Amino acid sequence: MRIHTIRIPCVNMNDAEAFYSQLFGSGKTFGDTDQGFIGFVLENVSVLLEPTEAGEFEAGRYLGFSLEVPNILEFYESLKAQVQFTGPPENQPWGGIMTHVTDNSGNILSIVEIK
Repeated sequence: MRIHTIRIPCVNMNDAEAFYSQLFGSGKTFGDTDQGFIGFVLENVSVLLEPTEAGEFEAGRYLGFSLEVPNILEFYESLKAQVQFTGPPENQPWGGIMTHVTDNSGNILSIVEIK
């Protein structure tokens, strides 16, 4: 088995598309706001942006997944003026380096570099 798709609830789909295009460094791969979803295909998983649904699929939470980047300090420096990080990357007791990003819907996701 493998994870195929990660779904992210979004308050404003157009803002979310712009945010995640910037974060991922590429535009959407499929879907649009008229279809009710916007998709990105990353190296090992698809990410699906969908409208938030009260009580069912709500925005504004910790998403519980990490995106791995090859050089987290470079990633942080290139995006810190445009993206809201919770703080600079920090060494972790498990041996990696991690920071978190807050998207424009209030969702928080982890960014990691595995050493």
